[in-house]
Amino acid sequence: MEPSGHYWRAFGWYLKLHESTPELVGVNPYHTKQAKELDDNSQTKSDPKDAQVIAHLIRDGRYFDTYLPEKEYAELRQLNAERQRVMKQLNRANNTLIALLDEFFPEYDTIWRDVTCPTSLKLLKTYAFPSDILASDRETLSEDIREASSGKEGKKLMEELIAVSNRSIGVKEGLGSVRLRILSLIDEMEYFRRKKENVGAELEGVMDTLQLGEILQSMSGVGTTISAAFLGEVGDITRFSNWKQVRSLSGLNLVENSSGMRKGKTKVSKRGRPYLRHMLYLAGESCCRCNPEMHKFYRYMRVRKSNPLTSHQAFVATGLKVLRILFHLAKTGERYDSGKALGTVRLQQIANPV
Repeated sequence: MEPSGHYWRAFGWYLKLHESTPELVGVNPYHTKQAKELDDNSQTKSDPKDAQVIAHLIRDGRYFDTYLPEKEYAELRQLNAERQRVMKQLNRANNTLIALLDEFFPEYDTIWRDVTCPTSLKLLKTYAFPSDILASDRETLSEDIREASSGKEGKKLMEELIAVSNRSIGVKEGLGSVRLRILSLIDEMEYFRRKKENVGAELEGVMDTLQLGEILQSMSGVGTTISAAFLGEVGDITRFSNWKQVRSLSGLNLVENSSGMRKGKTKVSKRGRPYLRHMLYLAGESCCRCNPEMHKFYRYMRVRKSNPLTSHQAFVATGLKVLRILFHLAKTGERYDSGKALGTVRLQQIANPV
């Protein structure tokens, strides 16, 4: 079949469980789109033509084994999808709130490192605009600040808020409707933050039932979120014989665009599972902070004399190194060994970067 959207999954499971189905394979929809003009040199698209193109691709061996995760892997994949949805909604609400503050109280972010922190959100429910702060008496404002910050902030923050309110150039019209929007956004953010915690707890519960979870998390910098994303997106590790297959699945395999004497630059293909690719990048960042071996690897990639990488590229390279280690841990069942993480050759390169 040609899997597209979510429509194929129910039929795919039916075929997989049906006793008369010898093998279930899939054809990439992109391949179908690219191949549909080979026979008639026409952009025509129809169901009979698509069926013929798919049949020809399968005949030529241009198909992949359709993987439908089961048991804990299925649970992890669904929880990962829910976490993505929650994070997308949370980021949308965060960005919308920041945009409103930039318009109606642009000086507000000079006080806060993060205007969406809990103390800030509690204050915004009452003091969303400079006029709210200036209209309040100091005693009430100071008491509200202490209550919102659980006693951590007080007079200094109050003076800063009053100062920026006096010189604010924010828009002063339409405040009533904007206040309603801000309150609604804060409610959304609090709701999705609770949802994020709930999904995180569910992920931890599933990972606790898997021995692989403890093995993967034996590597410093790899926590529940990263290990759950790895297992949920990759699935049963026994279906892979080489870590490069997982690299291709994530879309982090290198491709180049060269012709004749022109040598094009290489870049990652970005063909594969985007969430796995995103989490491997975050794994590279996390391990650079928490894992001494990966930090050394990152620094080497940045300062080596031959083809030094940018910060972003070095994080991608570190994420791939983490992928290779996680693949080995999952395949062998070994726990992370810092002495084996880099290998003799890489340690020599790090000691003498060339």
